Amino acid sequence: MLDGHDNKTVDKSCQTDTKCEEMTRLKVENHILKKKLSNFDLLTATTQQKPFFSVDDVKNDDKQFQFYTGLTWIQFMALWNFLGPAKDDLTYYKSSKPEKSPSERPGVKRKLDPINELFLTLIRLRSGLLLNDLAYRFGISVSLVSKIVMTWIQFLYLELSKLKKPMFATRETVARTLPSCFKKFDGIRTIIDCTEFFVEQASNFEQQDNFCSSYKSRRIYKVLIAVSPSGSIMFVSDAYEGSISDVEIVKQSGFLDHLKAGDLVVAGKGFTIRDILKEKGVNLHTLPSLKGRKKLTPGEEIYTKQMARVRLHVKRSVESIKKFRLLGKVIPLSLQPLFSKMVFVAGCLVNFQEPAAT
Repeated sequence: MLDGHDNKTVDKSCQTDTKCEEMTRLKVENHILKKKLSNFDLLTATTQQKPFFSVDDVKNDDKQFQFYTGLTWIQFMALWNFLGPAKDDLTYYKSSKPEKSPSERPGVKRKLDPINELFLTLIRLRSGLLLNDLAYRFGISVSLVSKIVMTWIQFLYLELSKLKKPMFATRETVARTLPSCFKKFDGIRTIIDCTEFFVEQASNFEQQDNFCSSYKSRRIYKVLIAVSPSGSIMFVSDAYEGSISDVEIVKQSGFLDHLKAGDLVVAGKGFTIRDILKEKGVNLHTLPSLKGRKKLTPGEEIYTKQMARVRLHVKRSVESIKKFRLLGKVIPLSLQPLFSKMVFVAGCLVNFQEPAAT
C-alpha cells in the first residue's frame, strides 16, 4: 500500500486511469495521422510524375482517340514515326522565341514525355480545349501547356513542310486516282478555293481595316487551299488579311510555282485568273457568267451542275480543316502569329486521315 509520500511521486499527468488512457489514445491517433500524411505525400509525388490524362488512356479506343486528335491510333503513330528523332530534342518556345534556360529543354525535369506533348498539342488543335482545361487534365501548369503547344506547332510545321513539294501531286499521279465525276475535265490538276477564318478584334483601328473583307464587314484571315480530285490537300497558303482579293492571294502565295503547262485548274467565280494562268500554259475552268443575260444556256446549266459536283470536293476538304476546332473558332490575338502554321499543319493532318473522296 502506497503512503502519502509515494502518491506524490506519481506522474501528475497520469493520476487517473482515464487520463492515461486518453493520452495513449491521442498518441496512437497522432502516429496514425502522421503515417497517413506521409503516405499521401508519397502518393502525390508519384502522381505528379505521370499525367492525369495520357495517350495510354485512349490509344486502344479509336473512336475516342479520333474525337480528341482527329486521328486514329495507327494514323497518330504514322505521324509520330514521320517526325523522326528530332522530336526528342526540342527546346520550348515562348512568344515564338526559344527559351534560353537549359532547364527548359527536354529530358531535364520534363513534366510530360514527347509523345504526350504531341498528344496534348493535337487535342488543343482538334478539340479546341482551353489551356486551363488541358493543364488540369495533364496535371501541369497553364504556362507549360502554352509553351508545349507553341513548340510543337512550330516543330510540326517545320517537319511537315518537307512534304510541300510531294503534296502537290503531278498531273500523272492525279490521273491515276481520278474519280469518275472528273473524267470530263481533261488534264485536271487541282481545285482551288479561298476560305476564311474569323479573328479576334485588334485594338489598332488601322489593323482592323486591313482585316475587313471587301464583301463582309467582319475581321478575317483568308487562306488559299488547293485540293486534288481525290480529296487530298495539295497546297495551303499563308494566312492573309481579309482585305486581299482572291487573285492577289494566287499571285503572292507561291501557288503558281507548282503549275505546269497543260494543267487544268478548277476555281470559283472570284478567281479571275485566266490571263495569269494562260501565261504559264495552264487552263482554267470556272462557273459560266451571265454577262448581262437573263439565264444560262442549257449547255451552261449542265456544265454548272458538273462544276458544283467537282467543287464539292474542295468544300469537303476545307470543312475537314475547320473540324480542327481551334481554327473554327474566333482566333485569339495570342495565336495569330502562329496561325498560318496552324492551318498548314491541320491540312497535313487531314492527309493523314482517310481520303475524303474515292
